[in-house]
Amino acid sequence: MTTPLPRRRWRLLTAGVVLPLVLGACGTSSDVPESSPTALASDDAAPTSAEPTGEESEPTTQDATEEEDAEQESPADDEGVAAEDDQPETWATFTAEPPPVSVEAGELEEDPRVQAVVRFNEAFARAATADDPRDEEWLATLDESGHDALVEVFEEEFGRAYPGPLPYAPLQVTELEDGTWSVQGCMVTDGFSADPSRSDDGMQGLEVSSIEYSLVTDPDDEEEYLVEALYSGALNCSTTEVETRSW
Repeated sequence: MTTPLPRRRWRLLTAGVVLPLVLGACGTSSDVPESSPTALASDDAAPTSAEPTGEESEPTTQDATEEEDAEQESPADDEGVAAEDDQPETWATFTAEPPPVSVEAGELEEDPRVQAVVRFNEAFARAATADDPRDEEWLATLDESGHDALVEVFEEEFGRAYPGPLPYAPLQVTELEDGTWSVQGCMVTDGFSADPSRSDDGMQGLEVSSIEYSLVTDPDDEEEYLVEALYSGALNCSTTEVETRSW
């Protein structure tokens, strides 16, 4: 029995691999001068007496400055110690790329969710070539509520010539906790279609990316499924061969 997984929330063409680097630095206390310069005595200055006068002498400029420095130095030192105690040592964390996923040839071909993705990819390629986002055959493969978001994802593909279905190799099928289904695999996301207005724009340098299809149950047929959204996938496609085929 498949354990439902939580719904993923990232959209296609968002950032894929995250390598967070978190650094913490220890605080430092401010520099405080150790002493103030002492004024030189002039010849005209009045001589001082060692005998008590009964009057409290006014603090000299030097004494006041030293008292001020002492008052400022103490909190600064305390703050410096607190900052060093509170701050963690420098550290870093990295998110490693997951290992490649492999499946036996034909293992997922009969899965109804995978078959729904195949129908979507074929109908989309024809709709894109015809530059028709409201193509009826394509609309029949997707959940109508997700149409606008899907058109936005594929916006630059409409009007390009597709020599065959959108190339995709399914690797995982998972039921999610909200009742939807996830089909994850690897897709040719660049280099398969061509701009018909340019003779030098053809199939070359195929680029493969991890893509997740989100599917819902067809409200008119509980045994069929419709594509509602596409997301950036979380699989490693570095060793996956994605088959391309022509009409």
